[in-house]
Amino acid sequence: MKTTTNLFIAALLLTLASCTSTNKIQNAPMHAGISRTFESDYNQTLQAAREAMVESGTAIESASEVDDGNYIIIGKQGTSAWSWGEMVRVVVTKVNAGETTVRVYTEKKISVNVTAKGDYSQSILSNIELKLRNA
Repeated sequence: MKTTTNLFIAALLLTLASCTSTNKIQNAPMHAGISRTFESDYNQTLQAAREAMVESGTAIESASEVDDGNYIIIGKQGTSAWSWGEMVRVVVTKVNAGETTVRVYTEKKISVNVTAKGDYSQSILSNIELKLRNA
């Protein structure tokens, strides 16, 4: 009985230690993730990125301008019967007046969660491209 209890506690601690928080994903290296550069105005691309995140099912938790020409949007995918969810970070960077780079970085909320989708970059980036094309 004591061995079972110890194993349960160890598994619980391991799971909690591997959790991804808003702070952790926000402080990940800015170059982390998948990027695409769009031939589009910074503000227009930023608006498209926000809309694309929401349309992918990502709830935006925070959005802030880091400095002139860099904006970070943090969101989360909720839990389901099969997954603990994921954290998603989108960084929008002004390259010049007509080009903007968007970088999408996703982490599972719990690293051992094998049923999590794990990567929302293609869905978000494709949706941004579609929005900009139709603008």
